Amino acid sequence: MGRTKKHHKGSKAVLPPFSKPQPEAGPSTPSPAPALSPQELLEKVAVLIASVNYEAAKAVCVKAVEGAVEAQDAQIIRDAFEILGTVELELGELDDAREHFLISIQHAAALPNPSPAPHLYLAQLSSPEESLTHFSNALNIIQNKLAAIEKIKLGGDGNAGSADDVEEEDDLRRSASRALVGMTELYLTDLCFEPDAESNCEKHLELAVSIDPSDPEVYQTLASVRLSQQRPGDAKEAALKGWSLWRKLGADSPDYPVASTRMSLAKLLLELSDHVPALEILQQLENEDDEDPEMWYLSGWAWWLLGEGRGAAPPQEGEETREECWSESKLCLENYLRLDSLDPTGSDPEQLSHVRELLGKLEAAGIVTSSGHLEGEDEWEDDDSDAEEGMEVE
Repeated sequence: MGRTKKHHKGSKAVLPPFSKPQPEAGPSTPSPAPALSPQELLEKVAVLIASVNYEAAKAVCVKAVEGAVEAQDAQIIRDAFEILGTVELELGELDDAREHFLISIQHAAALPNPSPAPHLYLAQLSSPEESLTHFSNALNIIQNKLAAIEKIKLGGDGNAGSADDVEEEDDLRRSASRALVGMTELYLTDLCFEPDAESNCEKHLELAVSIDPSDPEVYQTLASVRLSQQRPGDAKEAALKGWSLWRKLGADSPDYPVASTRMSLAKLLLELSDHVPALEILQQLENEDDEDPEMWYLSGWAWWLLGEGRGAAPPQEGEETREECWSESKLCLENYLRLDSLDPTGSDPEQLSHVRELLGKLEAAGIVTSSGHLEGEDEWEDDDSDAEEGMEVE
């Protein structure tokens, strides 16, 4: 604020004759900005989330919740609690996120358009039995939305609608297939001893394929089911089908699987003795992050198995010899050990023991490390090392 001129008590300002008193000149005070509505606050939250500023996003989202509750707007209350829960997930505040997702579901009960998202999130935060219920609830909501879209199509000219309509339908189909995959995975793991576990796996995956036949995770999960049924041929067919759906996609494609999904597929292919596709996937993962010990472990194991399968017979044209495979294996396993020596806190004792066992066999066989570049300590220095060198102790 600017200063105003002070007048002593009893004194008067001298004015020109016949003039009216005028306000004293000085800096004007800006009018306060109008308060943002809960909807505008949620739009601001979306911007903060996009910039990965989750702490600020949470603070603004709390204001949106308070404003929505004060306005008694049930839909905004539902949306605000759902978004608040997603932000808290990013912050690792799982208990708060769970509570706010449940509140969002409570407010959605009175609305004609419930959101499946809180159920899908809660399925990841709950016991197996509760997870199954949340997946099922999410699936029912999604199927109702898809039925409504189909009804609109039939009532219109039969066209798919605008690009936004098509995108919404595609997103719903993908969410439905992922819910069904989640339910199947529960029956493959925590609920595997349920009497109807196998039939439920078959039923859920059959439905998932009918809803979204382009979802790679459906076929990858089907491969796991077939492997558990001792049907390796069918398992390999399903795994390769899933891989074919994203193999040629760029990493920026929304359909390109996350690293953990691709790593799981590489493991599955190794179990099925399909080493070459597994190595192609692992090579992509190496290009994205060459400081992942598990990637080096699996790559070393895959090269070892491939070499073992080649035997001493001359390779076919374009194939590596057994020695070349094992040389690559040694490179990968040594990279694993180098990373482990830099940060042993995340060591997997079983993996570490296996790596040392394999390296012992390779050494005994006289295998020389691949002429490919062996990552050195100078490239894998701790990220803080340069900063520490430039810091002065005060």
